[in-house]
Amino acid sequence: MSGKRGYGWLFPLVLAGALGGLSAWLDRISAVTVEETALNPNEPQYLMEGIAGRRFDKQGDLQEQLDAESARQYPNGKEIVFRRPLLQVYAQGKKAYQVGSEEARYTVDSRKILFENQVVLTKEAFGGKPAGRLSTDRLTVDTAAKTAATDRPVQFSYGDSHGTADGITYDYNRGLLNLPARVKATVYDPKNPS
Repeated sequence: MSGKRGYGWLFPLVLAGALGGLSAWLDRISAVTVEETALNPNEPQYLMEGIAGRRFDKQGDLQEQLDAESARQYPNGKEIVFRRPLLQVYAQGKKAYQVGSEEARYTVDSRKILFENQVVLTKEAFGGKPAGRLSTDRLTVDTAAKTAATDRPVQFSYGDSHGTADGITYDYNRGLLNLPARVKATVYDPKNPS
């Protein structure tokens, strides 16, 4: 009887030792070695072709539409660079304005887009207000605030009025166009056509 008691405490001890050894062995063979490789900051980390993005409001209505030939993002970059982008912004279910250019840089954190090279902004006629068009070589659009601004020379038309200026700010929500410097314009009052 004393021999059986001696084996009673030995079995759990051997089992614990075997399970501990098995656990250590499994941990060792399943360990994954991760080796980070530094990416070349001059080469895109992401490259996409044929971009078609849509953003909807809380009611499910289309709010913004962005189409582009391609997009790329560089390692550790906070901006996405688009080739031939076209941004269309909607209000109350109708297209309010659109902006296109040869290239654009979208900053993810601020929701601002810097359009560059052959920039054209067109505003749709809406609510009794005429259509408008603006062309420049650089324009920053804040999609959240629905504003556009540049300090570069611009050519513009608004209804029958047209002209040039050095810089412009446009607030879609307030319907306010500000031409800060060197303005040359022909302005027509639609209420007084003569």
